[in-house]
Amino acid sequence: MRYVATIQPVHADNTVCTHPIPAPGKPNAPSCTGQAGYLARCSGCSWRGTSETATHLEGLGESHLRSHLNSPALATR
Repeated sequence: MRYVATIQPVHADNTVCTHPIPAPGKPNAPSCTGQAGYLARCSGCSWRGTSETATHLEGLGESHLRSHLNSPALATR
């Protein structure tokens, strides 16, 4: 089975933000309170991570996904 860690922008109350990101200087959509950070979730377990940047979560997600490996990869020559 292949597991993935998805990263989504979230509002301050941790609800997923599906609104488009406005250009600099433009207002958010009227129903959007603004993005407060990002949430990563694993498709194979209950792991979650939060951060102010998506880049930080990419590393955390990759590290977590390695914990699902059954055995270490074999070295090849």
